[in-house]
Amino acid sequence: MSSLTLSSSWSPPPATGYAVGVLIGNKLHLNPIHAVVQLRPSMDYLSSGNSKGKKNATSGEDSNEGKPLGLPKKQSKQMSSGNEQKPDVEESWIPLKYHGSKSDLSSRYLQNMVAPESSTIEFAMNPYDYMSSLCPGISNNNIKLNGPSRRVLLSLPLEERIKRLFLEGPPIHRFAALRHLIPNDSIEDLLIVLQEYGQLVQGLWVPKTSLLFPNPKPTEKVKLAARDYILLLFSKSLVVTPSELNVPMKPLILKSFLNIFAVERPSFKDWKFKENVDTLFVELYPDIVRKQEQAWEVMGKNISAAFDRAGKSVSKNVITKPKKTMTDETREALRKALPKVLQTHKVCSFQMICQGLRQLAISQSTLPKADPRIAVAAASGAEAPPEELQEVISEVATNIHGFYVLKSSPEHPDFDPLRKVVIGLFLARGPNANIKKSEVQAAARLELKREPSNSEYIKVMTDLCESKGSAWVLKSGDGKPS
Repeated sequence: MSSLTLSSSWSPPPATGYAVGVLIGNKLHLNPIHAVVQLRPSMDYLSSGNSKGKKNATSGEDSNEGKPLGLPKKQSKQMSSGNEQKPDVEESWIPLKYHGSKSDLSSRYLQNMVAPESSTIEFAMNPYDYMSSLCPGISNNNIKLNGPSRRVLLSLPLEERIKRLFLEGPPIHRFAALRHLIPNDSIEDLLIVLQEYGQLVQGLWVPKTSLLFPNPKPTEKVKLAARDYILLLFSKSLVVTPSELNVPMKPLILKSFLNIFAVERPSFKDWKFKENVDTLFVELYPDIVRKQEQAWEVMGKNISAAFDRAGKSVSKNVITKPKKTMTDETREALRKALPKVLQTHKVCSFQMICQGLRQLAISQSTLPKADPRIAVAAASGAEAPPEELQEVISEVATNIHGFYVLKSSPEHPDFDPLRKVVIGLFLARGPNANIKKSEVQAAARLELKREPSNSEYIKVMTDLCESKGSAWVLKSGDGKPS
């Protein structure tokens, strides 16, 4: 065989579910694939028959004997029925040269597939959302795709894009992930459309029931009210207790929606919302949060009225606002005691805060001249429902993926602007994130319009983080609680 022709074909449909990964050390660099070209040997210049026919085919002469050798049955059948392929001279052939993986040309392309160490990216998505947006498709057809691909979404108008995401995507959306999929429209336009088709629950967006079920039957209205009721409860607290589910609805219907939005915790005898609060959105857009709170109040009244029309009463405390068990005295004591606990441990888990409140009460009680009443009252707050204690903690501290840090440093309040920048970076990166000095400096230049001093940088970072190689990670925050 003196020559071999490689015939190309585009892979349908577009390969939006794939990426090329380049592994260098312990870092994986991903490059999305937008199309695939296949190169396969083309045997149509060979033909079956006698040796003369083979010789003529090899030398480039025509041979009319027999069918082409090596073609698939389908293609051979098409050619025998008169659908001959066009001669090569009529096709746009491009000569290609093979370059090995060690060649200079291949090395240059490889370098372009790797982000340099010095390039900083303001990343406001957690790794799961990023991977889902980059590679939404997977090769296993037995697993359902998690929403439309980014390439398809970018081709749609803003309103249609949001509706498509809400109808086909996950049940809960972070604003940073939505912004990544809608990069060109203004934030103001995005927020307007989000409020039209979605509702805010703990700083996250969920599709409205009216969008998912536009024309419900009369028999389905009770079921849809159950979805709104579950979301109403989670809009007020990350945790739902069995007493709040004691309403005139079928338990199976309530549980079907609980399974979508929450995780059952048998040891605590409650249901916990699947996602952490998007504190970054809550802090950046307080006006939107207030509007959504007002919308939920109206929703609660409508649900209550729907029960009344059906002749079924339900507790107004459950519909409008969960009943609080913590006294005002305990809340005020907590506001004074929590900064002391958080100042001692710097980074605290919820469990560590509860233990710290109890230890503070014990230590104050043993001091001869100290007044332990405030510390004892604050310690009683550790026995209150978790959602009530978390509400008070959020007044003085920021929740970074389950760990709390003071919003303001009692020792160096003048460094609070940089502290807020560092907290924002950890919130945007997701759990177990690490940040580097160059990233902090870049974020400070962007947010504060200045370069932080070395003493300011060291104090803020050592207050919140611990060094791990060339990066910083958030302190553990567990304090080995007993």
